[in-house]
Amino acid sequence: MVMRRQRIRSWMLVLGAAAVAVLMHAGVPFAQAQFLASFAGVALLAVAAEVLLIRYPLRPEYSDRGIWLSVSTPIVIAVILVYGWQFGVWLDALITLVAGTMMVYLRNIHPRWVAVNTFQSVLSAWAAGIATTAIFDSGSDVWSVAAAGALVLGLFVYMLVNGALVSMTVALAEGVRLRWVLAQTLLSLPRDIVLMTPIAFLAMAALHAYGAVGLLGVLAPYLALRQAFVLAARQQELYHQTIRSLGFLVQRAHPYTGGHLQRVSMWARRVAERLGLPPDRCELVYEAALLHDLGKTVLDERILNKPDRLTPAEWEEIRKHPQLGAEILRDTPFLAPIIPWIALHHERPDGAGYPFGLKGDQIPVEARVIAVVDAFDAMIGGEAPNQRRPHKRPLSLDEALTELEQGAGRQFDPQVVAVFQRVVREWRVQREARAGA
Repeated sequence: MVMRRQRIRSWMLVLGAAAVAVLMHAGVPFAQAQFLASFAGVALLAVAAEVLLIRYPLRPEYSDRGIWLSVSTPIVIAVILVYGWQFGVWLDALITLVAGTMMVYLRNIHPRWVAVNTFQSVLSAWAAGIATTAIFDSGSDVWSVAAAGALVLGLFVYMLVNGALVSMTVALAEGVRLRWVLAQTLLSLPRDIVLMTPIAFLAMAALHAYGAVGLLGVLAPYLALRQAFVLAARQQELYHQTIRSLGFLVQRAHPYTGGHLQRVSMWARRVAERLGLPPDRCELVYEAALLHDLGKTVLDERILNKPDRLTPAEWEEIRKHPQLGAEILRDTPFLAPIIPWIALHHERPDGAGYPFGLKGDQIPVEARVIAVVDAFDAMIGGEAPNQRRPHKRPLSLDEALTELEQGAGRQFDPQVVAVFQRVVREWRVQREARAGA
């Protein structure tokens, strides 16, 4: 631990010395009055853009899974091409320092990381400036092929250098391998360049033609897009809050359902992923599995919690729960995709299931996944006594997998059973490895 701290301090000193040397070499290009106003305007807009980041959701169902999109880096590259690398270096330093200082108070970030980020930004902007000046003179025709090439090159060099410096900092701070961190950091490099290139080109053209006022025109749609994503994120949060509330309601309906629903949901998502379903579909399978017993909330609790064996009439009541669950959700438009899976999760490939007696491919694959996982978890029982179903001797994992295999083709989809068997066995190996560690 002591050695790691010493290495971090040494690395910070190296970064700081290099950044200060770059700033001294750049001088103060905006000291003159005609440049100061332009620099101040661009800096103000760039800082605002850095603080007001956009989180673009990669999966619409989960707004917390996405990428942060900032236009401050494209603005820095645009400034380098229009005003020169000296302006770009100072601008990036100011952006990082001001935005980082705000985060110190808003998110309790340690000031030393603000300093490290500022040093890294200065060096990244300097490297980008050196690369672009090799093929393009600042202030020249921004509509030329050379300008477009310099812009892409500048973005690439900036992101590459910044990624390398950040990886080194993370590796030293966390005590992990630099190669692994570097691979993870640079994995998104092509995607980031594709996203930033059109923004940087628009910023460069606007700055060249109208100065800071032109940049405001570029940022206006960016801020409008950000507001749209904020509203979308709030809507998705409401969606997930509804799912959680309904899941809690189901758990209250039957003693064993608490752990059962969580396990079935996780298993179902894993199987859906192995079957090659799209990521958004896998998340919907998870949510459908979480709510697959929703219909039991409107059944007689005396039947649900009956300690004795159920009569045929009582079993008929229990068999209504898939349709009841679908009916509860039918007036909820944003849950429409998962309603059929909930209604059909007790159908069987041989047509002996309920409520409609569907066969084979008439049953959605998502419902077939839930059917297999639900039956498996019911066979092995819960982890606690109050999670186990009455009159059901819990089976071992191997016994339950054998039951699934014997029912494949009749009660269960054979492909889903085969995939689920592999998933369970891999999970068991991992669990045993952790237990033996």
